[in-house]
Amino acid sequence: MRTKAQEIAKTIIERGHLSKAEIQRIWGLSEEEYAEIQTELSAVKVLQPGPRGRGGFEARYAKRPQPSEETAAGPTFEHEWQNRGLERLVELLSHAELEELLGDLVYTVRRARQKLTGEDRRGSKRELAAALIVQHGIDLFCDTRARKLVGKKCRVVPPRRWHPGKTAALEFVAAVGFPAEYAGVPTPETPPDYEYLEGRLELKPLQDFQREVQAEMREVLDQPRGRAIVTLPTGAGKTRVAVDTIRDWLTAWYDGRHDSESRTVLWLAHTEELCEQAFTCFKQVWEGSSGVCPLMLFRFWGKYTQDLVNHRDSLASIRQRPAVLVSTPQRILNLIKGVAPRADEVLRDILELTALVIVDEAHRAAAPTYRTILDRFREVGSPAAVVGLTATPFRAEYSQADPTAGTAELQRLFKRIIEPRRTLGDDPRSELQARGYLARPIWDSIKTETLLRPPPFSDTETLTDDQIERIDFALKIRADNTSRRLAILEKLLPIARKPDSKVLYFGPTVLDAECMAFLLRQHGVPSAFVSGNTRDVTRRRIVEEFKNGDVKVLCNCEVLTTGFDAPMVTHVVMARPTVSQVLYEQMVGRGLRGPKFGGTEHCVIIDCEDNYRAERPVLGYKRFREVWMPKQRATRQRVDEHSQLTLLHS
Repeated sequence: MRTKAQEIAKTIIERGHLSKAEIQRIWGLSEEEYAEIQTELSAVKVLQPGPRGRGGFEARYAKRPQPSEETAAGPTFEHEWQNRGLERLVELLSHAELEELLGDLVYTVRRARQKLTGEDRRGSKRELAAALIVQHGIDLFCDTRARKLVGKKCRVVPPRRWHPGKTAALEFVAAVGFPAEYAGVPTPETPPDYEYLEGRLELKPLQDFQREVQAEMREVLDQPRGRAIVTLPTGAGKTRVAVDTIRDWLTAWYDGRHDSESRTVLWLAHTEELCEQAFTCFKQVWEGSSGVCPLMLFRFWGKYTQDLVNHRDSLASIRQRPAVLVSTPQRILNLIKGVAPRADEVLRDILELTALVIVDEAHRAAAPTYRTILDRFREVGSPAAVVGLTATPFRAEYSQADPTAGTAELQRLFKRIIEPRRTLGDDPRSELQARGYLARPIWDSIKTETLLRPPPFSDTETLTDDQIERIDFALKIRADNTSRRLAILEKLLPIARKPDSKVLYFGPTVLDAECMAFLLRQHGVPSAFVSGNTRDVTRRRIVEEFKNGDVKVLCNCEVLTTGFDAPMVTHVVMARPTVSQVLYEQMVGRGLRGPKFGGTEHCVIIDCEDNYRAERPVLGYKRFREVWMPKQRATRQRVDEHSQLTLLHS
C-alpha cells in the first residue's frame, strides 16, 4: 500500500490535484483502502487535503514573491485585439486575481516553467493574462467571474447573462476598455427543424471505389430486412456514398410507386455534430442533383423538433412524401419511453414508415441504446433495412478467451460487410494512398518516461466498453504530467516552426491541451485550444483560423475525433493514450485526407512511446479481418495494420 501511495503522490504532484473519486477509480480502491492511502498521503509534506466537495489531495507549493514584469514577459499574439486585451488585463487585475481566474492552469504552467528553466517562481501578470486569453479567447467574458471582476474594477455593471455578440455584450466590452472582439461571436440563428428539398444542379460523380460500394449497398436496400455494414477508410467519403445511394433509391421508388404510403429513412448518429454533418450532406446532395424526388429533411436531435405537438403536422407529412429523419439514438429512445406528449403517435409513424435505418459510426451499434431501437423495429415486424457506416468494423476485446467476440457481435447484427474489394483489392487503404485519395502516414514517435498502468482487473474479467473507458481514464490521467508534456514540446517546436506545417494535437486532458497551447505561444508559435466547453461558433472560428494558417497548432481534447474536416494537416500528435483501436483510428484519420480530396500526400503521425505495463487489454485491430474476411484473406497482413498495432501496444 505504501508503494501505491507513493505512486499516487507523484501523480498529484505532477497534475496539481486528484479528487477522491479519481484516486479510487484509477487505482481501484475500496473505501477501506482509500482510508489507508489517505493516512499515508496526509504525511506527505508537499500535499494538502483537497477542497470540500472534491476531496482527495492537492499539491502544496512554495509561496514565492511576484516576479518583476521586466524579467518575466509573457508571450505575444498575432492579432492586435489579443495583445490589447492582454495589456488591459494586466492594467486592471492584480496578480492574485489573475491566478484565481486561471485556476488549475496556474500550477500546470508553473511546473512546466520549473522543468524548463530550473526556476520555481510564480507567473508574471503578463504570463498569467496571456494564459487567460489562450484559455478563453474571444469568450473571455463568458466566464462570469472574469466579467464581474473586470466590471467591478471599471465600476461598470456587467450583464447578468452573457449573450455573445449582442448589444449588451458590445456595450460592456466598450465600457471596460476591451476591443470589440471580446464581445464574442453571436450564436447564429437556429436552423429550421426541417427543410423541403428539390434538386437543381449536377454533382461531381463518385469515384469507382465509391460506385462499387454504392452498388452493393443498393442491393441491400432492395431486400426486405437487408443488413450490411459499409466500411471505407476515414476520409474516403462514406457519408457521401450513403447519401447518394439513398437519393437514387428513394427517387426510383418515388418514380414507380404504386402504394399510398411513403418511405422514410432514419439516420442515427451518436453526437449532434455528426447529425449536423449528415444533414448538411443530404442538403448538398439534393440541391446539387437534378431529376430527384422531393424530400422532407428533419433535424430530429437536441433542441430541434422537440415539441411533438406543434410539429405533429410536419412530422405526419412523412406519410405523403419521402423523408429523412437525422436523429440521435437518445431521441428515438425517448419516443420509445414515451417521455413527451404524442410520442406514441410519432413513434408509430416512424416504425411503420421507415424503410431504412442508417447507423453512423456503426461500431457502436451493439451498445444497449442501439439494440433497443433495432429490437423495437423487429418486434413490430418492420421490413426496414439496416445499414451501418464505419471506418472501423470491429469492436474492442470482450474477453481474454475470445478477443474477437465484440466484432463477431457486429457481424451477427449486420450480416454482411461491404467494402470496395473489386476496385481496391484486399488492401483498400494502401490502394487509396497510391491513388492520392488518402495521405500516406509517416510514423514517428516520442519516447517518454511516463509509466502507464491500467487499473487492476482480473485476468478472467470480461472487458466491457465501460471497462475500456475506465482503463483509458486511468491512462490519460497518468499521461497528464509535466515531463511528458515537455518531451512532446521539444519534438513539436521545430515542426511547428516550419512554414508549411499544420499540426493537430490530441491531448490526454483538457488541462494538458490548454497548457500545450500556452507553452507553444510562449515559444512564438501561433496555437489555439478547443474543448467540449468551447462554444460551437467559437470553435468553428478557431478551426477556420487553423485551416487558413493563422493558427499553426490546434490543441484539443476529445472534441475533434469525429466530424472534423481540415484538409492539409501535416502532423497529428497522439499525446492521448488509448487502448481503443476505434478511437485511435478516428484521431489518426483527421490527418489522412489525400491530395485528390484536398489534403496532403503525406501526414506524419507522432505517437508517444510510454512505459506501458500491461499484457491486457490486447489491441484488437490485427484480428478483426479474421471475423469479416475468409481465412485465406485474413492471413495477408497489411504493413500499416502491423505498424498501428505496434505503436498502439506501446
